[in-house]
Amino acid sequence: MKKTVTANISGIVFHIDEDAYERLNLYLARIREKLSSEDGTDEILSDIESRIAEMFQEKITASKTVITISDVKEVTEQLGEPEQFDESEEPSDKKKERSSYNEKTQKRLFRDPDDKYLAGVAGGLGAFFNLDPVWIRAAFIVFTFVYGFGPLLYIVLWIVVPRASTTAERLEMRGEKVNISNIEKSIKEELNEIKDNLKEFSKETRDSFKSTSKKKRVSEAGNRLARALGIAAGIVLLVFAFSMLMAVISSIFLLPFTIYASSGVLQFSIPEMLNVFLPSPFISQLATSGIFLIIGIPIFWIFMLAIQLLFDLRARFKTLGVITLILWLSGIGMVVFAGISGARYFTNQYSYSEIHPVTPIQSNEIFLDFNKQQANSWNLYDHNGRLSHWRIMWKDGEFGAAGVPHLQIKPTQEDQISMTVITEARGVSRSAAIEHTSSISYIVQQQDSLLVFDPLFFYDKKDGWRGQKVYIELLVPEEKTVVLPKQFRQKMNVQWSRNVKVREGG
Repeated sequence: MKKTVTANISGIVFHIDEDAYERLNLYLARIREKLSSEDGTDEILSDIESRIAEMFQEKITASKTVITISDVKEVTEQLGEPEQFDESEEPSDKKKERSSYNEKTQKRLFRDPDDKYLAGVAGGLGAFFNLDPVWIRAAFIVFTFVYGFGPLLYIVLWIVVPRASTTAERLEMRGEKVNISNIEKSIKEELNEIKDNLKEFSKETRDSFKSTSKKKRVSEAGNRLARALGIAAGIVLLVFAFSMLMAVISSIFLLPFTIYASSGVLQFSIPEMLNVFLPSPFISQLATSGIFLIIGIPIFWIFMLAIQLLFDLRARFKTLGVITLILWLSGIGMVVFAGISGARYFTNQYSYSEIHPVTPIQSNEIFLDFNKQQANSWNLYDHNGRLSHWRIMWKDGEFGAAGVPHLQIKPTQEDQISMTVITEARGVSRSAAIEHTSSISYIVQQQDSLLVFDPLFFYDKKDGWRGQKVYIELLVPEEKTVVLPKQFRQKMNVQWSRNVKVREGG
């Protein structure tokens, strides 16, 4: 029968055999004595006790609830003896004999609190995979813009991966053996870093007091003026960057793509526009991400400059600059790749000519007009009464995709007028170009001596824009006169030869 002692180790209560407790207490007393003249004794002892508590927890099971002397021996052997604290002062040949204490062990994944911008996820992954955290952060940014799950992945890792709070956990994160020697070394490095920072701060403080002089007092007025100008410039840049960012976000994520012939682009969505030109949703998404990087990264740096001017910061962002430069060049590469992929769908051209039947007109005057009902339905009028010559127009509803035809009036030696409608389109192959051409629809109506032209031609929206065009050649005998309404030239894309008689009608 053995006597059991209840002990609180690093906030965790354990039941320990009395002989095991005495051995552990003696072990900690030897460490405390060894560190009595060292800085950071309390921090080192606290981390060692935390590691002991963690190792004891691994030995507690449902059937074994008491820490025995064999458990204590095993733990102290893994941590090492207090004499290891003198290892750094031993000759190199003796250090080699003790190299077993510095051997690498299996790494554990933690969030690194010492190398973080947000939660230390990238720093912890970099330590686990032995990579520079810069590349991990770059990967998260790429996943964000290309695939869209970067933030979600980061948040999941933030929740799941624990933070390296103790020195022992930091050592495990780097794959270093958790013993008292490495714990002491790590804490001393942290303390030395704090001392160096304090010395540097003290030196800068002394220098600032010493440099007070008449010259400095004279320059204070200039500094205040420069500061005021910096704040003003920062506000202007911040407003400009915010406006640009809102425009980019709305054009990519919020608004549909709509072009009205009268007033041009009223709603503009980059993804929808790219779907018109590019062959697949993936290529369109790639181009959208590239455009966002090309435009967004300069806006980001304008934000950074504005913040520096507003708060008088002097921080340098070398690593961030390299990352954003790589992303910006990647955006250019995405857009170039998408452009090359889309250009393939314009490599073949096909043109089809069809003679449009025209009933012989006995009158010496030929009247031309445009389809006002179609013009009204597509809002082809603007406040100046001019027809917009947008080459591509899209509308949700009955018509879908439309373009503006070209009407050319030429003289002929024949007695009667004739008309030829030429349709043209491009495609990835000749057969695709023919298919795109055949989908074009255009109508000209005749009422005695009146020819009514549709101001638009239509084609399947699913085809996308593949250079669809419509040319109308109207051949008019030289003795006949073409009568145009007053607004016909503004409403129709029309040209005529000098040898054609044209008169403006009512």
